[in-house]
Amino acid sequence: MSRVTGDLLGDWDRVPASLVVPYRAMVEAMARAGVDTGGRPPVWAWRGELRLIDAISLFDAEHELSRGFATVEFDAPEHLAVASDYGRWNDFLAASLEGRECAWEPGPAEREPVQVCLPYLLADWVRDVRPLPTGGWDRLDLAAAV
Repeated sequence: MSRVTGDLLGDWDRVPASLVVPYRAMVEAMARAGVDTGGRPPVWAWRGELRLIDAISLFDAEHELSRGFATVEFDAPEHLAVASDYGRWNDFLAASLEGRECAWEPGPAEREPVQVCLPYLLADWVRDVRPLPTGGWDRLDLAAAV
């Protein structure tokens, strides 16, 4: 976590089978927005300040975050970033996982942090890497964050 080496490219072998269909929908939406992923799954990122309360909504605190993750701060070219609303994406994802029909297109986000997908992440773009806390999750007031 202390340094980033090499470029990051998506790999379908690392995408769980249950997420392939919705991830392919994101790849198609990115292509319609003029961003070519080269057929690879996108690299997911967030624009804006990622707070501890946001991290707990992305990962399971006890089993994932406690192993140690980092925030990678970087500057990507704007023309490669496809922004969308994380809440609407999750609605689409849930419908897809439940086998329901649901239309989805990237659109403006309603609040920060904004979900952003990139075709890749270059190591040269990285400005800083900071570890996320590995404890304190039980003391978060989740109701206050809504």
